[in-house]
Amino acid sequence: MEDRKRIDVTLLMVTLVLACIGFVMVYSSSMYLSMDRTGTPFYYVKRQAIHLVIGLCAMLFMTKVNYHGFATIRKGLIGLGFCLLIALLFQNHLRGYEVNRWLRIGPLLFQPSEMMKLFLIVFIAGSISRMGERIRSFSGGFLPVLGYIIASFALVFLEPDLGISALLLAIGFYLLFIGRAKLSHLLAVTLPAVFGVVFLVTLVPYMKRRWEEFINPEMAYQIKQSIIGIGSGGLFGVGLGNSTQKYYFLPEMYTDFVFSIFAEEIGFFGTVTLLALMFLFVYRGLRIARMAPDMFGFLLASGLTMMIGMQMFINIGVAIRLLPTTGMTLPFISYGGTSLVMSFLSVGILLNISKYGNYELRLSREYGRRSYRKAWV
Repeated sequence: MEDRKRIDVTLLMVTLVLACIGFVMVYSSSMYLSMDRTGTPFYYVKRQAIHLVIGLCAMLFMTKVNYHGFATIRKGLIGLGFCLLIALLFQNHLRGYEVNRWLRIGPLLFQPSEMMKLFLIVFIAGSISRMGERIRSFSGGFLPVLGYIIASFALVFLEPDLGISALLLAIGFYLLFIGRAKLSHLLAVTLPAVFGVVFLVTLVPYMKRRWEEFINPEMAYQIKQSIIGIGSGGLFGVGLGNSTQKYYFLPEMYTDFVFSIFAEEIGFFGTVTLLALMFLFVYRGLRIARMAPDMFGFLLASGLTMMIGMQMFINIGVAIRLLPTTGMTLPFISYGGTSLVMSFLSVGILLNISKYGNYELRLSREYGRRSYRKAWV
């Protein structure tokens, strides 16, 4: 396979711009809280800088490693993900945590669920690409892959974490769909899955409370403060660093609701620019998927792009009261070490795949044709 040795520069530049915006917003949104808790306004932004450097190094490394190697180690990655999630549940049980998503191993503190998103996508992409037409068999292809998706969902849900567990379920079904699983098989399990998730939510008190707050906005303090912050920004914003919502009016202002602080300080036009950058990110990611030279690259790039794109949509949807509160970060913008590093890892893999782009080669391999129409993008 010919390596073009040229990455998608547009995707790289968009990623770096989003990361720079995120770095500035983490400082702006956390400075008061950091000063109040630690005596310095730089505590959180310094930690974000460390994670940013680690993420950039990880992204650079991923651009140098041939992405086909991930298909070989997919079972090891998914096994590692399961082990980390189980270890987290044991830790929570031993320490009496009702809600905790962070696993501590020695000096390391990280979120296994953030890692599981990448591991599951690699596993499904590798499995479907190697199965070929067997994925259209219910017992021989579809059901085994579905089992891994449900197991991943269950372990993350037990943390409990509805946002990421639902995201794993959605991405898994999406990959099965574009991986040419039978539509009848997908429809047969989608409706029970939706009703099952709704039922499970009613069993977890804090998840049930969040749904009730979404239905009854008068109960949702976070959402009300988020809307106030976004509305206060007007067309041009109140100015960088001048947000009033970050003074303990809006909880989680530098993680889950950093978009609200951004909209308040930068305003409508800045928000539109940010959304345009996110749209461009998803567009370039899907273009890389379309141009991928093989099924594994196509599925891997599609899954990674949709994972980040759906996180962006969900986080912003929560901030504007389009969705119930999930606790999901905004990729590249929110404070968070594991999330930021895994997002950069994902971009590194996308850039790696972009070096091998050959749409006609993939179609000729899949359909036995030597040539096909040019890519639409």
